Amino acid sequence: MNSLKFSKALKLSAIAATCFILTSCTSRNKLTPQIDASGVGTGGHTAVFPHFLDKSQYPDYRTVVVAPPEEGSALFKNDVKIYKETRKLKGTQDWVDAAKGASLSADYLSQFYSPAFCIEITKEKTPWTYYLIQRVIGDAIDGGTRTPKKFYSRVRPYQYFGDRTCSTKEDDDKHIGSGSYPSGHSAYGYLLALILAEINPANQDEIYKSGIRYGYNRVVCDFHWQSDVEMGRRIAAYINARLHADKEFLTALANAKAEFAAAKKK
Repeated sequence: MNSLKFSKALKLSAIAATCFILTSCTSRNKLTPQIDASGVGTGGHTAVFPHFLDKSQYPDYRTVVVAPPEEGSALFKNDVKIYKETRKLKGTQDWVDAAKGASLSADYLSQFYSPAFCIEITKEKTPWTYYLIQRVIGDAIDGGTRTPKKFYSRVRPYQYFGDRTCSTKEDDDKHIGSGSYPSGHSAYGYLLALILAEINPANQDEIYKSGIRYGYNRVVCDFHWQSDVEMGRRIAAYINARLHADKEFLTALANAKAEFAAAKKK
């Protein structure tokens, strides 16, 4: 083969290789994401949840999370004040909503955030957004709140006051000794709000409000003190920042943004 033919052949090979790589990447990103979500439901924090990161990639939350408010402090008095205020909600729609709002399932949270997100989030219509909702639960709970919960072992408000929650007695008994601070539900719910607001920044205010409401339901239900929920939101910010250094998460996020943009055009 002369040099001219060899040069042309080399160029064609390079073009073919480039097309193959681009086609492979495009095809991969268009695939419906799959995840094993077994163990994810309405329950407590004993399950091992899906996640992006290994727990070793997170900071030691025992050193970066401040201790819960001490009894008698101004912050603890505020916790008690809010506890007493929320006891007045027993029997109201807020009480009923708080009982329903304990679910950690992707289906429930997709439905919960859909109004603020402005498009319906489902496994079929928005698979990448749904996938993110499923996948980050372990980052929030296993990698986020589980360690400080065990470290501080704060008594939950319904135990402290000898009260009952908006849930069943079986659920109340299951949470005894599980640690109140910080709130895993709040961390997970607000992490989703941060992610969804990045996908749809035009609706960020409503999305953030939904994230705050999801955590507040745990205060209304009497499973958490207000300071538990606030620290849960702070941990969500730590987790969100760390996820943005992970290539797999960023790929899923980019696909979810493209998915949202396409849905808005319909």
